[in-house]
Amino acid sequence: MEIKVLEPSEVTSEYSSKKFELELNEYKNVLDTITDSEKLKRAILLDFSELANFYISLSDLEFQKLSTPDENSKESYLLHYALAKPFKDLMLLHRDVFLQLQIASHKAQENVVNTGSIVTHFEESKSILDQALNSFQKNIEQEHRTISRFEKSGKDISKKTKHHQNPWYIYKVQFVDILEHIELISNSGLDFQKVIDIFSSIKTYTISSYESSLEEAKNSEKTIETVSISLEKMSDNDEISSIISEIDLAVKKIETSGRKLEGFSDLAEDKVKSLETLNFPAAINEGLLLIKKIDFNRSVKKWLDYELLPYLIDLWENQNNLASYFKHSLLNLKSSLKLLKNNSSLAPVDPQIATLKEIRNTIRLNINKQQQIIAEIENKLEKQLLATNIYGSEEFLEVSFQSSLNLYTAGSSGLLKGLLQKIKTAFRSLNSSYEKTISTSPDNLTEKAINCINFRMVKEENAHYDTLFLNKNFIGDLFLVPRIDEEKKLDTCFKDWQNGFNKSVLITGNNLSGKSTFMEDFAKKHFGKETIVLAPDSTITIEGRKFKTNKNLKEALQEVKKNIYNTKPVLLVDDLEYWRSEDISFLDNVRALVNFVLSESDRIFVLVSISKAMQRHLDKRLPFSNAFTTRIDLNKTNSEEIFKAVLIRHGASHKKLVNKDSNVMSPKQIENKVQELSSDFKNNIGEVLQAWAYSTKMIDNNLVIFEEAECSFQDFFSSEELIILKYVYLYKYVNEVLLKSFLGKGYNINFDSGIKRLVNTKVLCRNSNGNLILNRVITSDVFEILRYRGTIN
Repeated sequence: MEIKVLEPSEVTSEYSSKKFELELNEYKNVLDTITDSEKLKRAILLDFSELANFYISLSDLEFQKLSTPDENSKESYLLHYALAKPFKDLMLLHRDVFLQLQIASHKAQENVVNTGSIVTHFEESKSILDQALNSFQKNIEQEHRTISRFEKSGKDISKKTKHHQNPWYIYKVQFVDILEHIELISNSGLDFQKVIDIFSSIKTYTISSYESSLEEAKNSEKTIETVSISLEKMSDNDEISSIISEIDLAVKKIETSGRKLEGFSDLAEDKVKSLETLNFPAAINEGLLLIKKIDFNRSVKKWLDYELLPYLIDLWENQNNLASYFKHSLLNLKSSLKLLKNNSSLAPVDPQIATLKEIRNTIRLNINKQQQIIAEIENKLEKQLLATNIYGSEEFLEVSFQSSLNLYTAGSSGLLKGLLQKIKTAFRSLNSSYEKTISTSPDNLTEKAINCINFRMVKEENAHYDTLFLNKNFIGDLFLVPRIDEEKKLDTCFKDWQNGFNKSVLITGNNLSGKSTFMEDFAKKHFGKETIVLAPDSTITIEGRKFKTNKNLKEALQEVKKNIYNTKPVLLVDDLEYWRSEDISFLDNVRALVNFVLSESDRIFVLVSISKAMQRHLDKRLPFSNAFTTRIDLNKTNSEEIFKAVLIRHGASHKKLVNKDSNVMSPKQIENKVQELSSDFKNNIGEVLQAWAYSTKMIDNNLVIFEEAECSFQDFFSSEELIILKYVYLYKYVNEVLLKSFLGKGYNINFDSGIKRLVNTKVLCRNSNGNLILNRVITSDVFEILRYRGTIN
């Protein structure tokens, strides 16, 4: 039966949901006819997106029909309440399948998967969508039966949603976002195909370069063979002239050949120059679309310089040495043959033939050496110079990760989660042969990670200069750079508190984002001595009364509450994560703080700092963030403010900053370097200052050289080590006792060796109390790895 395509005007019919069902059937019919991956991608991009837009239009019109937001009808119940959630799940599933089909298509384009795997993956993908569509249709049937039961009992279906606010506009925003995801994936796929083509042209050019070099060596061997045969067959001295002519021709070829580094670099540069920085949807993690931002131009240049060119240079050096040796040998042979012309006997030819055999053996050894080098080059081209390596865990490209829009799958149906798992299983089988191809030795990754940490650690000769950038306690008022927007927000909150409102502030940000400095500076400016800094295991003075704290935050807050009589102070609770012990849990301390904030923030101005990761973690357990009237995120700092912070600290050193060519850097050049670091570390001011410290080096008493770090931290962590790192990142520190309480009996079996390896590689360090903390030079790297591996949100 042919389904009639609806005109826009027909959407207003009161039977709109029935027409949606017809559109759904038509889409299912289209899906049944599809026979390959590309057609399935096209169907999702066009037909399914059209179906989703149809649903959005119907629901919008139905919402507009309602005279009041609380009014409901059968159509409203179906479209806004009953079907919106399962249809959102269906959209997410189509988006995820679409992404995996695109990744599979790219891998097929680079020949890293076989045709059979692509076919199997397509069949699995189509089957998953069929199951989801059938399930959605059953949902529709079930809801119709529900409506029918209500009508038979004389009730209105609107009673089922009587106390619910219509959720349609919330769903609409999510639907539009998912459709934008599909369009983003499609558009990025077109850009990515161009990248694959450029990678392919670089490979082709590289192959022609080393094949030319090897061909020259083999031609040298052939020339020796030809001359040797001519000498062996020579019966008269008159034939020497023709042999000398062959030698002259061979020498001429040698003089006009030779591999030049400049030639290769120029042509490679020409091929790479069209590469640019691009954003690619690369994976799905619990409904979150992960996007990789890659500067292909910079990364490929770096890979060519550090991975490929050393082998090509070695190859060309071997060939040039061979050419020089071969030319010298031929000229010696030519001189000897000229002397033979005047000799009546052919006996002196035998030593020449023996010499030629030695030359031939030398050439063969050189050819073997070149073939070994070429094998290494081919291995790198095959396993590393792949654009699709961005989809794997071991890529040569430097990658930073960003999240897209919103997390949608919270509370998704069991069916969706089951189908998502099927996608992962199907794609894992597609990847199996590919992952074996690109796998990198764990030992090599560990070595690279250790080298990176070693490079970033503070050097003794740099201690004076690095102190200006790394020592938090050194920073005085002159070193503080105003964070204008955040300070305005905090000042507004403070003025409201002065006017009698209950006000409290939550300061969030990743490690080194400047939370402590920001809080302390505010307290000093506005409260002076009327500042209470509440920290575990310390002595606190309030209006002349002293008391000692342990790790029980509830008791400490009670002491604060009962000892305040004549003042209205500010209370600073910096790094809330430290308030925990074996006797009292972190969650109990947080609950005590929330209760205190809600009851006492009219007479005490409360400022609390916590990491973004822990904030998200707590918000899943209790209404933590909502307890605070003002929330300030310090994760990102304005680029101008970061530049000013660097200039102030460098200026205090009274040193000249020079580049690798020993030329003094101008303010504009310094600003460019700071902007690069800001981009690399997502405008986290502390991370940028730290990166500046390990990117600079004292070369004498008055000069500091800026040398870009050519190392990146590699992910070598096992699944057990990721769990350990998650605890350390969230809770600031752990120790073996705490980990045992977290992990139970499995600790000794699976995690003890993981701790030892993390300590031995200096990923984890021990503080003065013997607790394990993250090495501060890799905190941002560890966070990105945890987020990308799905261990932390």
